[in-house]
Amino acid sequence: MHWRTVEEFRHGDRSMLVKRPQGDSGTGQQFVLVHGIGVASRYYTRLARALALSGGVHVLELAGFGGAPRPERPLSVEEHAALLNAYVVSAGLDQPVLVGHSMGVQIVVEAALQEPGLHPSVVGIGGVVDPSARTALRQATRLGLDTLRETPLANYAVLRDYARTGPRWYLKNVPIMLGYRLEEALPRLQVPLLLLRGARDPIATQPWAEQMQRLAPDARLVTVPGAAHVAMYTHARDVAEAILAHAWVVARPPSP
Repeated sequence: MHWRTVEEFRHGDRSMLVKRPQGDSGTGQQFVLVHGIGVASRYYTRLARALALSGGVHVLELAGFGGAPRPERPLSVEEHAALLNAYVVSAGLDQPVLVGHSMGVQIVVEAALQEPGLHPSVVGIGGVVDPSARTALRQATRLGLDTLRETPLANYAVLRDYARTGPRWYLKNVPIMLGYRLEEALPRLQVPLLLLRGARDPIATQPWAEQMQRLAPDARLVTVPGAAHVAMYTHARDVAEAILAHAWVVARPPSP
């Protein structure tokens, strides 16, 4: 995919990349897409293209991932979230919907907790970490199983970014992902949450997805048939439709 623009956003001593897809007019509802651990913007290309038909799309490459400069140490979930919010303010985005995948769900939830007035809603795709599998070994086992359920193209997109990230940087970020307790953050979320889960996802299991839904004050769970963990790549149209429907419901004024 050829991006319309690729910009580096700096805030203090931290920076990340922001990519805008072709066909994005920049008008209408704004969507900010946040990737998971080890990957970058590549697996968001299909979803970005689909959402760009209905609004502005901002695909982030977090500090140290993809083409973004690598800081001296990995950022915490809270620091990634603060950088995301700084970008939203700097870019003048009006009530953008935050969309996170895997570890990106932790970041968008944390961003909404830090600045609830900036965001009307949050979308979490394949959220982590399931409290029943909060070890590096269990997560690695589930990730290995997921590769057997993804399409070859999805695996190619993910593994290329893993190779670019490298094992050392990846492993330095694993404790950060494991240490953030999404189950403790969700009850404090003040905005509506859409949870999306691939029906074949071994990382974000159905019991864990249902637990997330129960924990959040205002949450809806949608299962994507046939999809595994990287649902927004393999089933981009289904995921986009769910996100757009969610954004429309959230933005619709209440009936008198």
